[in-house]
Amino acid sequence: MPPFQSLGICTLIFIQIILAAGNPCRAGLVINEFLADPAGADAGREFVELVNTGPGAINLLGVEFQFANGSVGPQWTTRWHLDTDWWLSEGDFFLLADRNWQGEVEPQVQVWLGLQNGPDAIRLLLQGETLDLVGYGPLTDLDLMEGEAVPLVTGLSLARRPDGNDTNNNHNDFISTTPTPGSANFNEYELKIESVGYEPPSLTHAGQSLILTVVLRNVGLLDIPITEMRVQLRSGSGENETVLETLFAGCAITQECQLFLGFAPNVMGRFHVFLELELPAENDPLIIHVGQLQVGAGEIYLSEVLSAPPSHQGEWVEIMAGAEIINLDNYKMRDEEGDWKDLPSVDLQPGEFLVVAQDSAALAQWHQENLAQGMVLDCPEDQMTGSLRQMPGSWPSLNNNPPEDRAFADRVYIADDEGNVLDHVTLPGSDSLPDGMGLSWERMSHHPSSSGWRQWRSCTAAQGGTPGCINSVADLLPTELELSVEPPLLDFELGIWVTHIRFVLGDDEENWHVEVFDLWGAKVRDLGGAVGGQGTRDLVWDGRDEQGHRVPIGGYVVLLHKSQENQSFRPVAKALVVVR
Repeated sequence: MPPFQSLGICTLIFIQIILAAGNPCRAGLVINEFLADPAGADAGREFVELVNTGPGAINLLGVEFQFANGSVGPQWTTRWHLDTDWWLSEGDFFLLADRNWQGEVEPQVQVWLGLQNGPDAIRLLLQGETLDLVGYGPLTDLDLMEGEAVPLVTGLSLARRPDGNDTNNNHNDFISTTPTPGSANFNEYELKIESVGYEPPSLTHAGQSLILTVVLRNVGLLDIPITEMRVQLRSGSGENETVLETLFAGCAITQECQLFLGFAPNVMGRFHVFLELELPAENDPLIIHVGQLQVGAGEIYLSEVLSAPPSHQGEWVEIMAGAEIINLDNYKMRDEEGDWKDLPSVDLQPGEFLVVAQDSAALAQWHQENLAQGMVLDCPEDQMTGSLRQMPGSWPSLNNNPPEDRAFADRVYIADDEGNVLDHVTLPGSDSLPDGMGLSWERMSHHPSSSGWRQWRSCTAAQGGTPGCINSVADLLPTELELSVEPPLLDFELGIWVTHIRFVLGDDEENWHVEVFDLWGAKVRDLGGAVGGQGTRDLVWDGRDEQGHRVPIGGYVVLLHKSQENQSFRPVAKALVVVR
């Protein structure tokens, strides 16, 4: 039966009887959506949504909501009834929620629903007449369903598609979907995310390119046509960037559509990633949140990993805190195939290490053996053991060599409590290390905001690893140089799209200003300046001029100006960047 159309024809006599009692025909009232098996505990999460399919407003006076246990048969129990006037306008929803309701939408009524998980049935009753009946789960009793029963999926509601559609067959009328209590089940234009993947999963620096893979399913009521699409990065601080504008190839209703999107963010930070699609006519753009992306250093990041240890040492992972004190209660770690595992509950000071080990006792013994043999780490003797912690749960055992279905051996990820990846390292396998087993994989820079075009190398220390101490291959921040440009070469075809311009302000220096000139002295880009006081600065130039166009191939001079308080700028350093 078409949506919002009466289920039956009220005879003139019946209309007169009902109207005389103040109750118009209820043929338009149906069960529109219900959640019988929430994820986790059912209490406070179950709901039943009614809708008036019309025509006209109806009075719910005398309506009963009933439940029947399918394993017992058609023995109905009233869970709720209305003994006062309640007029429901055409197209409006009425929400019955379980007691101690935990949802965000305010229900009209809270009652004990006790729907159970099937085979069961629910119905609406008025003066002994069944207005609507829905059977769900592996139900066989024909008296407890319309047509065929509808299967139940844990965590998903059963909802009519479209709203109010009633063909007198439960199996055809209801589908499993994300719960939408108190609102429309399906929009005209709606895409549901089936899967999202970033390659690489996090970026070490601005200008690094990635591929975003998204699988979407059209769960709306209309086909989405070919249309314009934008990929936008939005930060909590208001720093936004449109990284890609392209065409969306369209997606028919109920169908999956897969997207492969390549882009390179020119800013650093943690960003929410959105797809924004233009829709026909007067519809607002369809905006889809596809997760978060970390560009550059987060509050914590990976510094060193030993995935192929000698048999007596055990695997371990070294994590380093960023610029702020951080508590690791809400952070997790996993490998490529494993589940997220909680990190130890510790506080890390800025720049402090944490070493989580498969076997902390074995790693401490390895350290003592090295000391006995005269192998001294480049840090105080107790720093390594002080930073060492056993993993609170099971260890995410790391592969030493690539399986058949991928090119790398394993990956280590760290993420926040929502699973947003803050950093990762790809492990190439023990056969890629110069001496095979026993060498850790070290980050060359403890500051991933630098360009770090090759971020990781095998350890060069005699003992094969530097847990809890400065890495043997560390490329630390400049402290003596006036100006550093990394990399000094931009090659757009090779994906080297930005260079990092880094310098240090001394104690007596207050202001800075950076400009880019061609070899003939013409200014092509003003990168700005600021008042900020002593410390390190890290700017990004994307090889574009003031108009946003890529500069021609050739050499370009980066010029740094500084000034002391209340004094004029003076040029203090310059560096060459080559564009090819």
